[in-house]
Amino acid sequence: MTEENISKLLTNIDSLVSHTYHFQLDISKPEGKSHKGIAINYTDIQERKSDFIRELRNTVCGWVYGKKKYHQLFQKELEKRGYDYQNASSHIDNLAREKFRKGIPQGQFGELLLFNFLQFFFGAPALLRKMPLTTSRGHERFGADAIHFKKQDGQNIIYIGESKTYKSIYKFNTALKDSIDSILNTFSSLQDELLLYTYDDFMDPSLQEVAESYKEGGLANVKHELVCLISYNENNSPSASTEQEIKENIKNIVLDRLTSSPDELTSGIGKPILNRIHYIIFPCWEMDSLLDGFDA
Repeated sequence: MTEENISKLLTNIDSLVSHTYHFQLDISKPEGKSHKGIAINYTDIQERKSDFIRELRNTVCGWVYGKKKYHQLFQKELEKRGYDYQNASSHIDNLAREKFRKGIPQGQFGELLLFNFLQFFFGAPALLRKMPLTTSRGHERFGADAIHFKKQDGQNIIYIGESKTYKSIYKFNTALKDSIDSILNTFSSLQDELLLYTYDDFMDPSLQEVAESYKEGGLANVKHELVCLISYNENNSPSASTEQEIKENIKNIVLDRLTSSPDELTSGIGKPILNRIHYIIFPCWEMDSLLDGFDA
C-alpha cells in the first residue's frame, strides 16, 4: 500500500484533539526518542472535562471497527432498516459500545487514548484491532495494547504501544516503570504472539497483506517504534489566573515528573532500544470522576 492509501485508514479525531492540550518536551530523561504530554484542554480557567469525555467516547466505533468493517456493517444494517441512515448509524455505534465491560474502565480508557494518540502524534492507523480481540472468548489476550502501522520514506514502521492508567493519588514512577517493563516484554514476544492473529478478523482487512508479509519475514525495511502512554492522577494543582499560565503549569508538572524519575528506570536497556522509546504523559486531576464519566 502507498503512504497515501494508508493515511486514508486514519480515523478523524479532530474533535477529540481540539479538547486536549498537547506538547513536546526537549529533554533527555528518562532516556528515549521523544517525550510528549497531553492534558484536557482549558477555555480560560475552565477545564473542558465533559467535552473531552464525550469526544473520547465518540472514538469508540473507530477503535472497534476499521473503516472497511464499519462500512460493511453499516450497509447491512441500512438495508435491514429501510435505508434509515440515523437508525443504522445508531445501531452500529451501540454495537461498538456494548463491547466495553462496565465497571472496569481503567484499562479501556488508557487503550482508547493510546489508539487515538498513536494516530495523532505518529500518523499511524491501527494494524491490529485490540478491542474485538479482548472481548473474544476464543482467543488469548494479545500482549500489546496497540499495534499501528505506516509507511514513511521507504520504511515500513510498526508502532507497538503500551498504556498504563493509575487512579492512585500519586504513582507516576510506578506507572512509568511498569510501562517501560511492559513495552520491552511486548517487543521481545511480538513475533510469537502476532503469529496467532494474522489470519483472523482482528487485523484491518486493508492491511492484511502487510501483516502476512511481516509474519513471513518478507516485509522489507521494517522499523519498530515503542510507545509508552502513562495516564495518572496528579496531585500538584495547575491552577492559575489565566489559561496560558495553567497550561504552562501543566507542562512544567510533566517536565518535573519526567526529569525527576529514578535514573535506574532505564539502566541496563541498550541504546538501540532506548532510541526507539516514545513517552506520552497524560496527567489527570480527579481521575476517579474522569473514569466514572467515561464509564457512564
